[in-house]
Amino acid sequence: MVSAPGADIKARLNELGLLSPIDPNANARWSPAPRLDSIHGKVGGFLGNRKANASLLLQGVKELMYKDYELRDGFEVDKYVYSRPAADDIIDDLVAKCDFVVTCIAD
Repeated sequence: MVSAPGADIKARLNELGLLSPIDPNANARWSPAPRLDSIHGKVGGFLGNRKANASLLLQGVKELMYKDYELRDGFEVDKYVYSRPAADDIIDDLVAKCDFVVTCIAD
């Protein structure tokens, strides 16, 4: 999770006339999921972004995880727009079916 910049960084950004791209309220809205003890034998979600290289990377990661962690199952889904967060129905479906989710960015 990305933290909001500290006072020293804020001052430097101000000097340069730049704005921080980090939402200062993000930590209040979202929190990371608890860590799993292991992903061995778990169900994985693989969230793509409809970009060709991201799909190739995600497929390779999925294959390695099946081999190395003997996943019980895996679900692949693409979000609708690569530059936007996944829709709530996609997130809800992944939460209902998966123990963990992997996503990637690749152009």
